[in-house]
Amino acid sequence: PAGVYNMINGDGPNVGSVIASHPDVDMVSFTGSTRAGILVAKAAADTVKRVTQELGGKSPNIIFDDADLETAVTSGVMHMMGNTGQSCNAPSRMLVQSSVYSEALKIAEQAASTVLVDQPSKEGEHLGPLSSRVQFDKVQHLIKEGIAEGAKLVAGGSGKPEGLETGYFVKPTVFADVNN
Repeated sequence: PAGVYNMINGDGPNVGSVIASHPDVDMVSFTGSTRAGILVAKAAADTVKRVTQELGGKSPNIIFDDADLETAVTSGVMHMMGNTGQSCNAPSRMLVQSSVYSEALKIAEQAASTVLVDQPSKEGEHLGPLSSRVQFDKVQHLIKEGIAEGAKLVAGGSGKPEGLETGYFVKPTVFADVNN
């Protein structure tokens, strides 16, 4: 029936807590940060509703020198770009053995350069926009912060991709030499 399942985008502390505390909501499934998940769980406690959560994933790819480097690095970059990088299991870090590090950076740069960014209404595989202005601003801040902290920008960077000035589009971005 209508209204049994509703998907609502928003931040956990504000939107998630309101939904979780509402007496007419029987169950909440939340994906987001650990901090927001704690708030959602606390808000749901008063109405003793069921809560399922997927929180704070930072899934590293660990790549040794005996790996198929092309496949490992390209797959890692492409999986990170899936769902505009907003998946709980997005492989947001790549830990690469030093003997193949330089080659891995070249492969990562090439992989990121092949990622198409376009409108979500278009068919085919491409990176769509982020979910909100708040999320866009957060990602832009993180990109600028990474640069300010000395990370090497391998691909992408701050700002919007050329031709996509309207919407919350982000350049496919890869950093190296990040302070983990």
